[in-house]
Amino acid sequence: MDDQSTEALLGVYEEICKSYHALDDFRMKLLGFLPLASLVGIFGLGNESLFAHATPVSRHLVSFIGIFAASFTLALFLYEIRGILRCHDLIQRGRDLESELQIKGQFFVCVEAHECQRSGRRIERIRGFFDAKLAACVIYSTVFAAWIFTVLRFGLSWEINGCAISALALGLLFGVASFLLVKNLVAA
Repeated sequence: MDDQSTEALLGVYEEICKSYHALDDFRMKLLGFLPLASLVGIFGLGNESLFAHATPVSRHLVSFIGIFAASFTLALFLYEIRGILRCHDLIQRGRDLESELQIKGQFFVCVEAHECQRSGRRIERIRGFFDAKLAACVIYSTVFAAWIFTVLRFGLSWEINGCAISALALGLLFGVASFLLVKNLVAA
């Protein structure tokens, strides 16, 4: 490979690195911001707010806000899956460039870590289990469950035990289903 080709490959590699880090940074900020914003929203429905007065209008409004927020959480999770897929594509392209450049960089490490998840070694599979996909599924399903709880308790006036069990069941269903969906998609 001549110097011009190497320089061109390094330029493309640099852009892929920038894109990957920008996308990963955005995903992590969103994962941190979503629960915080949801907690502020839920606590905003506290004792002193209009919604604390158990009028039919306030219950309908709380139900609408909670259903909207739960739906928005699902939409953000779909966007997160898109981000996971884009990161995967960048990792694969970066790994290809690293091979051409004959280096073992960050993308080599990402692909190698993903392959370790599929190894026969139990410790490698356990280490690989705790990744960004699991974190995303846990965070999004927890926020979803919190909004469902809010709808059931404050919008529909269910008893607290029924709310907690129903929200937990729906959150677990969402979390497990989404994790099973994304766990084998990509190395990101």
